[in-house]
Amino acid sequence: MTNHHEALAKQLVERFGQSLGDEARAHITTAQLEDLEQSIRKLLSHEHDHIADLLEAFVRSLRSGADKTELEL
Repeated sequence: MTNHHEALAKQLVERFGQSLGDEARAHITTAQLEDLEQSIRKLLSHEHDHIADLLEAFVRSLRSGADKTELEL
């Protein structure tokens, strides 16, 4: 996970907390907000890995296409 993911997760949770009213905020514990932040970081990391896998597959397909000789007609 990158520092960017950590900062983004923290920012999202802070914005979420700010969007809540005082009464709702009183019912949410710091531990629950930390759990939310951790869940966001995990999701961002998963998406990062998924994108990396897609890019690797794309590069492999480009390389396999580059290995084929072109027939001029």
